[in-house]
Amino acid sequence: MEPGTWRRGIAATFETAREAFEAAWTELRITIPDAAFAEWGHDRDWRAGIAAKRARGEKLDSEIRSTLMRRVCGTTFDSWKPAESYPHRAHITAAQAANGTRR
Repeated sequence: MEPGTWRRGIAATFETAREAFEAAWTELRITIPDAAFAEWGHDRDWRAGIAAKRARGEKLDSEIRSTLMRRVCGTTFDSWKPAESYPHRAHITAAQAANGTRR
């Protein structure tokens, strides 16, 4: 929501408040793009997934340590397994030398 688009007020009865809300919502709804509702739904579902993982006692993907590396060509290898990492060291070193991160 953009600043200044919120509404507030006090009503004497619930019915009066509900009518005022419905009128304000009808006016505001036409200004909200459908993509905003889709974005909200995606965010809601993502947060529910996070809460479910936490409730089950699971770690999030970002909390799980990984030693996997991926080369630009798409090859994935485990950097802690010498047999897998040695063939790629020459490519990594060459790429680092080319972009100036290693001399």
